[in-house]
Amino acid sequence: MKLFISILTFSCLLLASPLYGQSKFKDKGKRASLVEIKKVKVVKISEKTNAIGRLVALDPIIVSSKINQEILKIHFKIGDNVKKNDLLFTLASKDIIRNIKQITAELKLEKKTLNLLKEQLSLRVSKAKNAKNLKEKKIITQDNLDNVNISLLQNKQQIALREYNILKLKISLDENKENLAFAKILSPVDGNIISIQAQTGALISKGKILATILANGLNEIETDLRSELASKIIIGSEVNIINDKANYEGEVRGIVNSENIRTGTRKVRISLNEGLPKSLSASGTRFSLEIPIGKSLPRLLIPKDALISKGNKQIVYYFEKGLAKQKFVKIGKSVGNKIEILGGLEEGQLVVVKGNENLRPNQPIKIKMHKQNKKKLK
Repeated sequence: MKLFISILTFSCLLLASPLYGQSKFKDKGKRASLVEIKKVKVVKISEKTNAIGRLVALDPIIVSSKINQEILKIHFKIGDNVKKNDLLFTLASKDIIRNIKQITAELKLEKKTLNLLKEQLSLRVSKAKNAKNLKEKKIITQDNLDNVNISLLQNKQQIALREYNILKLKISLDENKENLAFAKILSPVDGNIISIQAQTGALISKGKILATILANGLNEIETDLRSELASKIIIGSEVNIINDKANYEGEVRGIVNSENIRTGTRKVRISLNEGLPKSLSASGTRFSLEIPIGKSLPRLLIPKDALISKGNKQIVYYFEKGLAKQKFVKIGKSVGNKIEILGGLEEGQLVVVKGNENLRPNQPIKIKMHKQNKKKLK
């Protein structure tokens, strides 16, 4: 019985010994944990303000005639959606086609006449040289030589006249071909027909407004910001445009100088970098906006998954020579799924973002890394 009590007492003392506990911790620490890591990066970002914006239309696109002509057919009605280069109006073109045919025939005749005159010129130049030689030999008189030279001069004048006529005919032909193209009036943009100011059979003049189109994708978003914020916005800054269905990109196009005295706000206009789907293109559609305030400044960022809370402090594990090193960090503002680090880490360090929940300082770790991410960590 005494022997049993002695063995039991020794066992209890052994379990309570610090050496026993350290041995167990050491064995456990030798097992490498599989983790994922990310590089600490410096990114230029700026403060942002959130706002609600509404879609507003730019000035409608005016469709007008470029020639004086009769409208033969209108190919749309108010409210129709049209694509760029869709046929909107067909104007009468029979007289234009007739002019083109007549001018083409005249041009052909003038060119033929010009070729004959050039052949005659070659002969008359040769004849004038012979006449000059004969005159020097006193075989012909001066009157004979003058007559030959006059014929040569008249031939040259006729050639110049024909060349001038050909030039005028070419210009006229080009104008009529251009007018023939203008007889088909096409939509200059994708959009919606909001007005028609002409009717079939009407004789219209050059410059006459025929229709107006509200263009797709040529919309802007307008928002009202407090004047002190609006004054800090930089024109050209990228804006994140958010809707329940998707996110879009835009940029600050302009800021209205005058302040609304009642609200203390100024209007900011944001242009879209891409077209909106039809379901979001109605004037007045509302969007959430993230607008940068002031210039972009460099900030040290890490994924939020790298943070571990210990009471009121934040720690991060980072990879160094195969071990998990612990670091207390001072955090700043959230930037999406990342957090700003104000102290405790340096650019380029590799922080643990997955598998860090049960890590301990100096514990061996093994990196789990996808092939496509290898280059990012170099």
